[in-house]
Amino acid sequence: MPEEPQTDPRRRFNTTERVALYLAADGHCTRCAAELQPSWHADHMTPHSLGGATDVLNGQALCPACNLKKGNTVAKSAREWQTHARDLFLSQPKRDFTVAATPGAGKTWFSLALAKLLVDEGTAQRVIVVVPTDALRQQWADAAEQAGLSLMPVSGPDDYEKAGYDGCVVTYAQAARGVGASLLRRVTRRPTVALLDEIHHAGEQRAWGDGLTDALEHAVHRICLTGTPWRKDSTSPIPFVTYDTDGRVVVDFAYEYGEAVSDGVCRRIEFHAYDGEARWADCGKISSSALGSNLAEVDVSAVLDTVLQPNQPWMPALLSQADKALDELRSEVPDAGGLVVAHEMYHARAYAEILKHVTGQEPTVVLSDDPEAKDNIDRFRDSTSKWLVAVKMVSEGVDIPRLAVGVYATKTRTPLFFRQVVGRFVRIRKDEEFNARLYIPAVPALMDHARAIEEELRHQLAVEFERERKAREDAGYGQVAFDFDRQPLSATEATFDRAILNGDEVTPEEIERATAWCRSNGIPTTFATNVARGHRSMEQNGVEVISPEAVPVVAVPRHRRERMLRGEVDTLAGKVAYRMNMPKKDFNYWLRKEGFPPRAKATIEDLERMEAFLVKRLGEL
Repeated sequence: MPEEPQTDPRRRFNTTERVALYLAADGHCTRCAAELQPSWHADHMTPHSLGGATDVLNGQALCPACNLKKGNTVAKSAREWQTHARDLFLSQPKRDFTVAATPGAGKTWFSLALAKLLVDEGTAQRVIVVVPTDALRQQWADAAEQAGLSLMPVSGPDDYEKAGYDGCVVTYAQAARGVGASLLRRVTRRPTVALLDEIHHAGEQRAWGDGLTDALEHAVHRICLTGTPWRKDSTSPIPFVTYDTDGRVVVDFAYEYGEAVSDGVCRRIEFHAYDGEARWADCGKISSSALGSNLAEVDVSAVLDTVLQPNQPWMPALLSQADKALDELRSEVPDAGGLVVAHEMYHARAYAEILKHVTGQEPTVVLSDDPEAKDNIDRFRDSTSKWLVAVKMVSEGVDIPRLAVGVYATKTRTPLFFRQVVGRFVRIRKDEEFNARLYIPAVPALMDHARAIEEELRHQLAVEFERERKAREDAGYGQVAFDFDRQPLSATEATFDRAILNGDEVTPEEIERATAWCRSNGIPTTFATNVARGHRSMEQNGVEVISPEAVPVVAVPRHRRERMLRGEVDTLAGKVAYRMNMPKKDFNYWLRKEGFPPRAKATIEDLERMEAFLVKRLGEL
């Protein structure tokens, strides 16, 4: 029998290797010579699954289209954690089993696939899913159908045990009280597996925990899911879970953000913190402070109260910066979307007006008192519009993979809520490899949460590095009370304070220098934060970083210039054809009618003329 190929323990190319591959390819796809966009793929020439090393010698820069034609996708083998969690459950089947997996990692699919297995083998006859919100009932029912289970989203008493269904989906409010709790208790007398999504919601009201315990008393298995581990709250006990001596929930299987990014399951996220000055009056006393100052809790709340006011300069400046970042990304990922998480409903409406003024487009606003809130979320998910503004309805469970830029404009500073918001931006799609970006106020609590998340990633990357090194050696190579006497007075514009990525903090000066270096070397500025970290590492190791101004002007060989021009023209032609809604063949014929030769026969002068024409045409469309 042939030997199994030895697989490199590290699957993803690191930032240094990606930059090397980009430069080696002159910023163009190795296969089709198209100009590489921020969503380009670092590809294994010999597939990783066949033993190919994650090394620049085995790497190539490909556009997404060429990589997908080759047959590999970003997330093809990205769900190994689900197999490990399932095997652990089956090896020691406990009645209560808790899984903590970072948002976007696939908890829904894991639990439904496990439930289907338990039904198929006869351990269970019915499946009950309990979710936090009404909107998630339909979402889980749709996902269950893909897993081979027909579940009824409960809207009335007859839906709990409806004929022709394998079970039902209910909210915690339905399951924990009244008729719903009684009907669930009756239904679960038949062997039932219960899936409890974001189980910490069972502690929102003290009576819910008791009601849920009674309703699901007879379930043969209760599988609890969470993306955000929490600490014990003695006032609202959460059923079916246990705690350690420090009061932290004990999980049976954990899959954290660092692992998910390392495996290619989740997207990296950059935290861009913005500072500013605020003035407010409290019981007649006027106070002022910067966001980044070490303040008492009540003063942090006052500072945030002030800067988050829509009529102060801070929020319009921050929204403008976020929109610029989204525009830059949308030039290559046209359906990329942004999310603003507001603290109050009137804030959300005002932020939407600011964004409308900045962008010229009407944002989607999602508020809890709007009966069309769920439909608005669904429409935004399936559209290509830019901005969604919400209060808390999109903080958890809602799946909108195209979200890429976020603004955290709420006073809520708990780790649980912060991680829930972060989870909206880390879902990855198979043809994208860019960092998401979350704009946050530079208050210490939020900065600490951001550092903690990035430290998880740094730790996992260190684990992967050590695992790789060993493999080579082995082979021989809180809630704040309202203060009705406090009055926000004024706030300055938001000013960039620092970026946080992979546990490192990058200053505005480093970002500015890295952005200039990217432009001078033909690298998309989307990678500026990564490049800044690379420059810092080089300087620490005594390697000189050549500034853009110090780079001598060197004549580009004619053949290389022609290749670059041809790639630029091909990219422009594709964009113009798309805007004109014209098939490629018809578009090429149209170009001929405009007096241009076939691109394959075009000279450099022809290509330069064609480029100028297409740039002008693109601006007119």
